[in-house]
Amino acid sequence: MLLLENHIQRGLNKEQFEELCVWIDEHIQEPIGWSELMNESGFDHLSIQYSFTKYKATTPMTWIRNRRENFKSERNQSGPAFKFHSLLTK
Repeated sequence: MLLLENHIQRGLNKEQFEELCVWIDEHIQEPIGWSELMNESGFDHLSIQYSFTKYKATTPMTWIRNRRENFKSERNQSGPAFKFHSLLTK
């Protein structure tokens, strides 16, 4: 148990975590799994898992899945309106 506590204390700090979330948003249309998260953050599986629980109250994969759904929804909602607006401004 002591090993787990030491491991968790080495999780991502708030700034590192926010940088990872920005990276996820920038790559949201690409496949993102544990390997990509670990390579980008430099942290292991448990540290990333702990950080998402701490800062987002969810798992990394659930958060990524929700971000993808939000991205698709926003793109679908803004697509036709944006195209129509661009036609009006020509």
